[in-house]
Amino acid sequence: MIGIVSDSHDNLESINMAIKFLKKKNIELLLHAGDIISPFAAVRFKELGCEIIAVFGNNDGERKVLREKINKISDFAEFTYRGKKFAVYHGSIDAITRSLVKSGLYDFVITGHTHKAKIEVVGKTMHINPGELCGYLNGKRTLCLLDLENMKAKIEEI
Repeated sequence: MIGIVSDSHDNLESINMAIKFLKKKNIELLLHAGDIISPFAAVRFKELGCEIIAVFGNNDGERKVLREKINKISDFAEFTYRGKKFAVYHGSIDAITRSLVKSGLYDFVITGHTHKAKIEVVGKTMHINPGELCGYLNGKRTLCLLDLENMKAKIEEI
């Protein structure tokens, strides 16, 4: 099981709730699609005890220190996991997001930025935006669980 979050925006209460929820789901990988914001928030995710792959968002500061806290963080992540090709991008530029999804190069394109949860399939690509973990804009703290064995994604409100 893969946990997918975005836009946590230093909301430690939401991060702690997500950690508690995701621990119960025994996730093996966490993907964070940006806007963690500060290193003190980033280190909280390490409590999950799993691999973390993250990308920078448009509000992330202290990038140098964030890199020290999360080894696998960059502006864009492209990788293969369990035979599936992933792209993770914050989503700050709509044209790039659309191009990634429509390219057909990826099984999964993970984005954030809009704070709106969405799962859509375009061709062979599943585009997942887990919504906002922080709950600041729409009042809902959401994340996504991705089951690669069944190829199913589900938005969860915590």
